[in-house]
Amino acid sequence: MKISIFDLGKNTRKESLAQEIKNYYTEKNKDAEVIIYHSIDTEIKDCIGCWSCWWKSPGKCAINDDAYKLYKDYINSDEVVILFHTENGFIDGKGKTFLDRLIQHYLPYIKIRNGECGHLKRYHKYPVMNFYLEKGGLSDEEVKVIKNHLARTAYHFHSTCKELLYENESVQTMNLECTKPMAEVLAKEVIERKTSGKWVIYNGSPRGNHSNSKRIIEKIITGMKEQGAENIEVRNLINAKEHKIWAEDFSSAENNLFVFPLYVHAMPGSVMKFFEQLKPINNKEVHMAFLVQSGFPETSQSYYLRPYLELITKRLGVSFDGTIIKGGVEGIQMKPDKANKKFYDQMEAIGRTYADKGIMDISLKKEYEKSEYLPKGIQLLFSLFSLTGLTNYYWDFNLKKNNAYEKRFARPYVE
Repeated sequence: MKISIFDLGKNTRKESLAQEIKNYYTEKNKDAEVIIYHSIDTEIKDCIGCWSCWWKSPGKCAINDDAYKLYKDYINSDEVVILFHTENGFIDGKGKTFLDRLIQHYLPYIKIRNGECGHLKRYHKYPVMNFYLEKGGLSDEEVKVIKNHLARTAYHFHSTCKELLYENESVQTMNLECTKPMAEVLAKEVIERKTSGKWVIYNGSPRGNHSNSKRIIEKIITGMKEQGAENIEVRNLINAKEHKIWAEDFSSAENNLFVFPLYVHAMPGSVMKFFEQLKPINNKEVHMAFLVQSGFPETSQSYYLRPYLELITKRLGVSFDGTIIKGGVEGIQMKPDKANKKFYDQMEAIGRTYADKGIMDISLKKEYEKSEYLPKGIQLLFSLFSLTGLTNYYWDFNLKKNNAYEKRFARPYVE
């Protein structure tokens, strides 16, 4: 039996905890091979959304860092233990990046489970995921959001999961079940207002200026300007060197809109690394709003993140202007502008509403969330098309273009 412990913490206390967890497993099974990666060994770069692991070097991330050995031990383990540090009410950016880059262990091809899209397995087996959370300073709501997110992540990654507890100098585990996400927490507090001051729009896509988020932001700005909004600044969160300055300057802008893609049921790690630097402002004249877009068409995929986006505004003491979730966005770059006209018109409407009323467009929010799960008819059509291979066309086309089609089912980390 092989067990890998990934200490993603920021303090020496957790390194000693990792050793105690190792002792726990070796006492249960004297023949167990237990590997510990301490926090200094787990510094990895953020996922850049290049999809090389799907269509250029199948199963292997293109980023050249120390992650190779981490993810090789991960997939070859029977169980993994991940020790998460938390910041501003969620697992920190380092932990989120670790989860983001697990996507290389899965195929790009899609299967529908319970009315939702999910990626197919690349490997024959996946380890049991054991999660440990630093809960100091977290509210009960924040703890629930994190647990729901981690259980959902394990479900999406075809793993079972447990929460690892350390109490009274004793290690224990408890099953962590995938449940429905929390409902919106603060949505009822969103009210219309007369807008004024500076607007900052944060592009949270790891693809930066080559992203769908950028296109969305451009259309939102068009709508905002139609309502007379001025003094609009766009900041790309892939510019990590600017995070500290932007975080210190955060309260100087009255209106802050975050636009980013969904990565493993939450924000990309690079976005969380910015969130964790924000300090309490306690000024209701500062506002935050969010637009989360995803490739999967159903909005349920983003519901595990939605309550956190509300709770961080509560933690920072700023006003919450609402969240819009939009699925099925990935294909817009493959379509001519004419085919995207309805979508672009909707994004402009979001901009007009936000500039005019200071809230995310409620009518569009309701329209998008009608697609919470895939309708039965769509599920049936998808099943029929999958028999012909049409549902794999986009991925197969790019695999062939990159001379990687023959390796599409590769398992590069198998020992």
